[in-house]
Amino acid sequence: MSEHPNVIVVRESYDALAKGDLDYLRGTLLADDVVFHVPGRGALAGAYRGKDEVVNYLTRLGELSENTLAYEPESFLVGDDRVAALVRVRGERGDRRLDDHGVQVFRVADGKITERWSYPYDPYLFDEFSA
Repeated sequence: MSEHPNVIVVRESYDALAKGDLDYLRGTLLADDVVFHVPGRGALAGAYRGKDEVVNYLTRLGELSENTLAYEPESFLVGDDRVAALVRVRGERGDRRLDDHGVQVFRVADGKITERWSYPYDPYLFDEFSA
């Protein structure tokens, strides 16, 4: 059975992040009016609207983690215009370590990511990592 087209888009977004190819992410995979919802109370929590804000957020996240942050999708659930990715997230920052699981839910329309919600297993762990 072939993979659902929306899963392919989400998988490609993880591949682009792993390669540090934010230009491909911006130019090919993100809708102009994309919104990323980042939970928590830390400095990076909030809603990022539009390609520029989303790419700036991802850039800051990479810099913060000294480019060690890795998203490892373990499985995907798909329905209509939504894809839920069960992911493991790992990174290092000085003496801080992040190793968490969570769910990221994407809305995909016309082959572009229009929205993403993140649900880490331990949001406080991510807040501490990014503090």
